[in-house]
Amino acid sequence: MNKKTDIKTALLDVEIILYKHAAKAEAEGTSLRVLKSMCIQAIDQCVIASKASAFYLIVSGRDNFRKTLYPNYKGNRGDKPPLYKPLSNAIEELYSNRWYQHDQLEADDLLGIMATNEKINNPIICSIDKDMLSVPGWHYNWDKDDWPAYVSQEEADYNWLVQLLMGDSTDCIEGMKGVGKVKAEKLIKKYGDPELSVPDQAKNIYEKENYSLDQYYNCLNTVTIWRKPLPEELLENELITEIVKTIPTLE
Repeated sequence: MNKKTDIKTALLDVEIILYKHAAKAEAEGTSLRVLKSMCIQAIDQCVIASKASAFYLIVSGRDNFRKTLYPNYKGNRGDKPPLYKPLSNAIEELYSNRWYQHDQLEADDLLGIMATNEKINNPIICSIDKDMLSVPGWHYNWDKDDWPAYVSQEEADYNWLVQLLMGDSTDCIEGMKGVGKVKAEKLIKKYGDPELSVPDQAKNIYEKENYSLDQYYNCLNTVTIWRKPLPEELLENELITEIVKTIPTLE
C-alpha cells in the first residue's frame, strides 16, 4: 500500500471512543449534545491521521458468543457509563451507513474479518487495543502512531501465540497460570515450531508444560480474534461453526 496515493479505509473501533467520552462526561457533567460533537471530532481526527479517505465504525453485538461459552468472560467489568447508550445511539443514527455490527461478535472480531476478507480497499485497523496486533495488516493506534504501521503475518502469528499462552486477565481469560509475556516468549523459544499452526504450537506447549488442555481450548476460543481464513481449530466448537454460517465472507 502506498501511504500517499492509494485509497485507504479506516476500520475504527468506535466503542473505545464512545466509552472514553461517556466516562469523561459523567465526571464533568457534559451534555449529550456536546458529547456527540466531541465524538464526531475524535472520529474525524482518527480518519485523517490514519491517512484514510473512507471509514467504517465497528461495534460489538448484543449477544457475545464468548459470554455464552464462558459466562465469566469480562466478569470483572463494571457497567458502562450512563451516557454510553444514548451516545452510541446518536452516533449510529448519524453514521448509519458506516456502522457495522454482528449480534454475536465483538468489535475485535469484525475488525479482524473486515481487515482480512479482501472486500475493503486497503483496510487500516484503528484501535489502541494491543490484542488487535494478532491480525496481520495495517494498524493505526491513535494514542501513539504518527503513521499506520504494518504487521506482517509472522508478527501477527507470534503475537497470537503469546496471547494463547498468557490468556488475558483483563477479560478473565486464564491461559497458562503464572505465565506472563516474558515467560511466554521463553516457552516459544524453547518449544516453538514454525512448521506447526499457531494453535498446534500452543497446544504442544500446554502439553509439554503439563497444563490442562481444557484450559487451552477455553483460551483458544476466547482469545483468538477472528479473521479470514478462520483457524480450523475454532470450527471444532459447534457454536462458532453456527455463527460462521451467518458471515458469508468467512465461508
